[in-house]
Amino acid sequence: MILTGKIIDADETGITVGAYFPDYLIEKRNIKTVEIIINDGRRINADQRRKLYATFRDISLYTGHEVEELKDIFKADYIAKTGEKRFSLSDVDMTTASNFLQHLIDFCLAWGIATNDSYRERSPDVGRYLYMCLATRTCSVCGGKADVHHSGEDRVGMGRNRLKISHLGLSAIALCREHHTEIHSMPEQDFWDKYHVWSIKLDEYLCQKLKLKYK
Repeated sequence: MILTGKIIDADETGITVGAYFPDYLIEKRNIKTVEIIINDGRRINADQRRKLYATFRDISLYTGHEVEELKDIFKADYIAKTGEKRFSLSDVDMTTASNFLQHLIDFCLAWGIATNDSYRERSPDVGRYLYMCLATRTCSVCGGKADVHHSGEDRVGMGRNRLKISHLGLSAIALCREHHTEIHSMPEQDFWDKYHVWSIKLDEYLCQKLKLKYK
């Protein structure tokens, strides 16, 4: 998840940043650290622009809308949801370009829009990508239809009935049957290293979406 905030204060000890985030989620998800991306005025780069237009083409093929039409639709939707100012993809700052790209990828995952490459490779926020893959039952590796794989010590079965246990806080990742079988055939760390993915904690929202017991 990427938030946009403002620098409130800065001195030799560091900076103080203000950004809105629901306090109950901090407690519920046990968030202890954050990653700060400084918008230093740099403009969108060629790689970001390529990924944005590749994603627009995927959506165009799926919906039948022209790319230029989609740009206007999605920029308006992004601005409405984030409160950002109007921007042009010709010279937008890198931070906004990154957030906007993730906005498009979230839409593609939610609607099952296929791509010739990997949305994981395009995603500027892999943690958010993995979260959306679980929410939409999309394989984190190949983009196919997925099941929920419980990771490490949180695996179910072998005496742990998935219908009876609470899944809240358990580590999981969305994997298709092929990659689900593969992860069971090797040490999990080897799988993470091979595909550059990892498991994340199931929160209440994900449990509800996946129809998993959490109380």
